[in-house]
Amino acid sequence: MFDLDATLDLLDTPALPEEDAVVWAPRDRGHGRAALAAALDDGLLSEEVDAILAGRRVVEAFPVRRGETPPAYATRAVAEMMAAYLR
Repeated sequence: MFDLDATLDLLDTPALPEEDAVVWAPRDRGHGRAALAAALDDGLLSEEVDAILAGRRVVEAFPVRRGETPPAYATRAVAEMMAAYLR
């Protein structure tokens, strides 16, 4: 059976930063979780989300804009995921 919490934890796990990469910010976790939950609520399957993200965290694929709240980010990120899915 699909375990949403395990999937969210896996997708929110930061990748090891490269030498010149910005270090993962803990605030991104809430944004990523909100976007993933919204994507699944809006009808994307976990397999489709995995394909769209291609191994990246959601905040890496769709960066958080300065001052963006988790709900606002989730709305925008899901719209961008849907557009990416249709390509």
